[in-house]
Parts: sequence; structure tokens; C-alpha cells
Amino acid sequence: MGTEAIFWLATLAIPPCAVIALYALGIQGRRLYTLTVTCACLLVIFAAAPLTAYLLGSADRPGDSRIAMEIIRAHPLGPLPLVLVPFAALLWFLGILVTPTARRDKTMPARTALLCLLTMGGFLTASPGLLLLCWGGTSILYLYGHKERRFARAHRVAAVYMGLSTALLAIGMSLATWGRPLGVLAVPMGLGFILIAALIRGGIFPFHAWIPEIFDHGRIGPATLFCAPQLGTYVALMLAVPQASPAMLKGAAILGLITALYAALLALYQTEARRACGYLFVSQSGLVFAGLDLQSREALVGALILWVSSGLALAALSRCVLVLEARRGRLNLTRFHGGYERMPVLAACFLILSLALTGFPATLGFVGEEMLIRGAVATFPVLGLSVVTSGALTGLAAIRMYFSLFCGRREIGAHLPLLRSEAVGFGIAAVFLLGLGLAPGRLVRLLDQAGVAAMERGIDRTAPMSKVPLGENTPPTSDHLATGD
Repeated sequence: MGTEAIFWLATLAIPPCAVIALYALGIQGRRLYTLTVTCACLLVIFAAAPLTAYLLGSADRPGDSRIAMEIIRAHPLGPLPLVLVPFAALLWFLGILVTPTARRDKTMPARTALLCLLTMGGFLTASPGLLLLCWGGTSILYLYGHKERRFARAHRVAAVYMGLSTALLAIGMSLATWGRPLGVLAVPMGLGFILIAALIRGGIFPFHAWIPEIFDHGRIGPATLFCAPQLGTYVALMLAVPQASPAMLKGAAILGLITALYAALLALYQTEARRACGYLFVSQSGLVFAGLDLQSREALVGALILWVSSGLALAALSRCVLVLEARRGRLNLTRFHGGYERMPVLAACFLILSLALTGFPATLGFVGEEMLIRGAVATFPVLGLSVVTSGALTGLAAIRMYFSLFCGRREIGAHLPLLRSEAVGFGIAAVFLLGLGLAPGRLVRLLDQAGVAAMERGIDRTAPMSKVPLGENTPPTSDHLATGD
């Protein structure tokens, strides 16, 4: 990796570390919050600079960014970190910007800064040891945010599932790396443990129950920052998928589609807005996992697009629920709350985010879901039908939430308009999903390079799985990097 890329990586660490240092120096309250928003905004600018330069390059030189090209050549998944790192930074920025004052605690700036730093670090590394560190670190930070007694249920549920997934990941990495002397089944067992750990982290059936629980009985903000980046998906794509057998990948894809269909159906019948958001997270995570079967390049690229679009849409939707709860209390979906005339900006953003989540045309979610459907149909028609059905149920659940939260008779009570920071945050998310949905070409080509790099890392499925040690990767070829094929 060149000097410029190393300098960029060092620059990414400055804003989160500055927030942690400010907190350690005793700065708190409104002053710390303002400085945290500034640092998060700077992080988004720093993180998105190489990606922006790459996407806005000329037609004959689409890769006119030295930092971007150095990252692409150095990382086993090609340009994928260029997309995921700004994605993680944007989630932190939106979370800090729109969280109501009443829902903040004194450790929130430093805790979320460290969580963002570990998430970005996970997306930038291919080392199993560092991935395990980021995995465990983010889990501990989430649990630390729920140490109060009123969150005991969410803390207990998350501790059980995250403890199990971390243990399985550690065992799986050990077997996949050093298990050859134990026998021919050691490496496949290690890969299976890694994949199961990723399924637990992603809330894939039958390990899905913990996500709705933490949304319902915990804090929406930390749950969103913990679940939306989908670090488990990245770990699976980096460590397990390239060496896993076709049967193992097919099983994970089928479980993902079952999860997407099942969770979307449950989201449609929830009476609490918090729990509905949790099931929508589970459903979209299932769709992303369904595309990890590397037999279909189109489905894989569609899953990568959904990874970003659904993560951002659901993070913003959950924050909308948090903002409304700060004004109305717990939100029940069995009645119409009204309020569109008082917060039209929030209502419009909520509708756009809901449409992006359902894959509505002109949104980024439409591109990802369309590619995932075509890839799934080409592999197995029944699976493609499941994707379509899941999308329809997700759309019904999201629109039902919109009608319940914003439509109906006029509210009676105090006038609590949307704050400027909240309007800016939700507006950024909506514009991002609409803008990339209207002009997705270069982003799709970039993620297609990531899909090609992921497929090229896959071993010969007819050879023994122990031939390629964990962590040894095949980088994308120069032809693919130059042409974008």
C-alpha cells in the first residue's frame, strides 16, 4: 500500500480519536455534542473523498484517484472498503446528528466514536485476528451502552447471542487456520463455525430472535449503529465464503431467503413500531446473506448494493421512530397518530426511506433488489419468487408504519416541530438514496469489481477445502481493475 493510502487511513482515525480524547479530558454536555457532530462530519468527508474522486473520474479514467487505486490493489475484496468505510462514517454522523437530547447519555459521543472506529477498521482489514478484535470490541461497546438496570433484558439477550457468536468465530478461525493436523474435517468445521457466527450476528433464522428483542427492550440508537453496518456479513464474505463448499453456501442462501420472508411477514403484524423496525432489519439482513452464494455474480452485486441501501434506509427509519418517541412516547401501530401537518419534512423523508427499503424505482434499493431477483431466479426460480414476496411484504409493513405514524386525524397537544439538525440528517439520507438510485451506474460498476474480486478469491470447489489457508487471498487482476468488468 502506498504512502497516500496510509496517510488516508491515519486521517480516518483522527476524528473518532479526537472525540474520545475530548471526553477523557472531561468535556461534556452541549459543547462535547457540538464538537462530536463536527468531527463526525469531517470523518464523512475524509472517508468519502477517495470514493467520490473515483466515481466522478472521467469516462476514460474512472479510477482517477491514487488513494482509491491503492486501496483496490491492496484489499482482497477490491473496492468494497471504499464504499463500506464512508457508509460506517455516515451512520455515525446521522446517529449523532438526529438523536434527541433526552435520549443521549454522557458516554454516547465517545462510545459511538469508538464503535465507528472499530467498524471501519473491520471493513479495512483482511486479518482474522483484527476482525475478531473488531467483532468483540463492537459487541462489548453495545453491551456497555445497556448496562443500566432498565435495559437488563436487552443486555442479557445480546450478551448470550454475542458471546456465543464471538466464541464460535474464535474457534472457527483457529480450526480454519491451524486445524490441518487435526484431520481433513477440521478446516471445513472451522469454516462452518465462522459462517454460523456470521448468521448469529446477522440475525439469520433460526438465530433471529435477539434483534427484535434489543430494539423493543433496549435503546434504538446503539442497536442501529451495531446492526446496520452488518459486520457479520463482511466477516463471512472475507473468511468463510471463498473456501466454503457449494452446499454450505447454498444452505446459507436458503436460510437468508427464509429469514427475509419470515421476518417481513412478522413485521407486517407487529403492534409496536420498535419491534417492527427490528424485524425489518432481520428481513433485509436475510436478503443480503441470500446473495452471498458466489454461483451468481449478479446476485452477489445486488446483495452488496442492498447492504448499503437497506442499512442506511433502516438506520434512518429507526431514528425517525426515536425522534417521534421523544415527542409522543411509545408508538403503537394499531392506531393512527397523525402529525403530518406538523412535521411534513420528517413524513416525506420517512416515505422516501420506506420506498427505498422496498426497492421502489428511482431509489438505490430498486437497483440492488432487481439484481438480486435476477440472480436468484437464474440460480433457482423458487428462491427468486421468495425475494419478490419478501419485497412485497416489506413494502406493506413499511407503508403501514407510515400511515400509522403520520396519517389520521390532527394531533391534539403541544406543537413540537422537527429540529433543524433532525431535518438535515433525514434529508441527507433521503437525498443519498434517491441520488444514487437515479444515477447508479458507476457505483454498480464499482461494486461489480468487488463482486469479481470476491469470486476470484473462491477456491476450486472440486479441490480439498484445506488447500487455501485462512487469510490468504487472491487479489483482483489488473484487467478487472482497469475495465471494471
